[in-house]
Amino acid sequence: MRFFQPFGLFALIGIPIIVLMYLLKQKYKEQKVSSLYLWKRAESYSMSQQPWQKLRKNLLMFLQIAFVLLLAIGLANPYIMGGEETSHMIFGLDCSLSMQAKDGQEGKSRLEQAKQSIKNQIEQAPPSSIFSIVLLQDTPTIVISNSTDKRALLKQLENIKATNGGVNWQNSREILQLAGAENGQISIYTDQHQSLLDDLDIQQNILGQNSENTAITLLSHSQGESGWQALVKVSHFGENEITKTVNLFCDGKAFDRKEITIEGGSSKDVIFTGIPQETTALTATLTPEDVLEADDRAYDGAFSQTKKKVLLVTEQNIFLEKVYSLLPDVELYKTDTEHIELLQGYSLYIFDGIIPEQLPSDGYYVFWNLPDENNILNLGATQQIQGEATTQGYGNITLADTLTFDIEQSKTFDTPMWASPILTADQKAIAIAGEQNGKKMAIFAFDIHDTDLPLQKEFPILIYNLQNWFFEQNGQQSLESIESGQTVEISLLPETKQASIQFPDGKSVKIAPPFPPAPFIDTEQTGIYTLIQKDEAEQQTTNTFAVNAKTTGESDLIQQYQNDMEMEQHKEKKVIKVGKSIQNIVILMLLLLLLIEWKVNCREH
Repeated sequence: MRFFQPFGLFALIGIPIIVLMYLLKQKYKEQKVSSLYLWKRAESYSMSQQPWQKLRKNLLMFLQIAFVLLLAIGLANPYIMGGEETSHMIFGLDCSLSMQAKDGQEGKSRLEQAKQSIKNQIEQAPPSSIFSIVLLQDTPTIVISNSTDKRALLKQLENIKATNGGVNWQNSREILQLAGAENGQISIYTDQHQSLLDDLDIQQNILGQNSENTAITLLSHSQGESGWQALVKVSHFGENEITKTVNLFCDGKAFDRKEITIEGGSSKDVIFTGIPQETTALTATLTPEDVLEADDRAYDGAFSQTKKKVLLVTEQNIFLEKVYSLLPDVELYKTDTEHIELLQGYSLYIFDGIIPEQLPSDGYYVFWNLPDENNILNLGATQQIQGEATTQGYGNITLADTLTFDIEQSKTFDTPMWASPILTADQKAIAIAGEQNGKKMAIFAFDIHDTDLPLQKEFPILIYNLQNWFFEQNGQQSLESIESGQTVEISLLPETKQASIQFPDGKSVKIAPPFPPAPFIDTEQTGIYTLIQKDEAEQQTTNTFAVNAKTTGESDLIQQYQNDMEMEQHKEKKVIKVGKSIQNIVILMLLLLLLIEWKVNCREH
């Protein structure tokens, strides 16, 4: 026999106390009486009251000692190890987008059907059964483990909802193996057979019907001749031809609608033009809705709402002035090289042939023809360049695939640890880019007038891509196509002092400071998110981005594998040794002993 709470055995100290009470009897005291005749019968009783006499057999004492012994055992909560046929059942529940499909009886979703089946098994299982529940989603999670509390299990099951994302089946496989490591029976509920799990002892319960579904699989925008234009891609997963209406909303207001007919198993592009230039977000919907409503709606943000203020500090560089004035999302300012101290209020500073003693604290930097005397880079002597200069790119940014140009001379330097070459000549770096102490900067060690770079058609592409590297949200790292559950890297403006994100439901969360902001992971909601940035003067910059349901692999509800939905019991039950408490038996024995002690005490007195 073992004990769940062995500290209860401290109650055994009551046994020597009882024995001591029977040894230490109360002493008699003298009393004058008129006759001793009646006291002779009490002589034997009086002798029993003498202290420290030989301990005699006393039924009441033994009963009281037994009571204390049973009380201590009961408080220690004893149990015995048994080989009772009990089961540890691990339920894996697919919570992906497709499980929202309402193609069951009485319009129940696939997730509701799965939850009902699991609920029935929990309610009908023996009291000793052990359960675990694993949510299968983009980030699989064990929500409850090794529990026998049916009430808690059913409450947790009731709160489970389907996500708008998918399932990481590789990670789910590992989590299921972990949950079922100790002789567990694993059963998953999903709507597509997963061959990745075939080699494991896992029962797959396939739910749902072969349902036809239509989804918006893409919504994007681009600049048109008369405002923005939007592209809506509608895909039909089924065999029969279907007619749908595509509705477009601009900033929540109805803009246009078009009716389309799609053949089974095909897609159709719908284009809307003339969208107002001031639009900040788009929403497209399909009507009538079908069994899976979540993919009948798509969102699009990442419109350019605020131009970046760029300051060009130069005496006369028409090439840089011209190329930056042509860039979208750039508001260009220019100043001469005489008054360059205490500059502030710009997102990007371009210094041509000069550098201030104190760099601005609120922006990124581009240096052309960096002076010899500077506190950024140690420059060597100017050398003649024999060969052509070419681009190297930076990180994942391709600055220009085919850029080559002639250059007469350039200063020499060793590339620092914090930077990487972006232009090379004679196998040496002549331009670098990188980030130092949280500040992005690009350094060109030559005078643009000593090259034919401005005459190359790739020159604007070089500057455009470099600008996108500085401000990633308008470049290749933009927040344009984010799926529900996806982690997002947020790039803030250099002058930002506070930043927050507003969710589609209106709630907001602070993301900075501290800087740089941590990756944003709370993208479960679908809809338009707003990134709000404030600078030191409390001026606010807003940008929107959209999070959409994951349609790839989820909107196709035609099952590739059909299986009986009902749970099949394993032929051999797995036996798990569990500790069976006998505390209730000890309590009954205590009550019985208390009754016996009462009767004995009544008889003797």
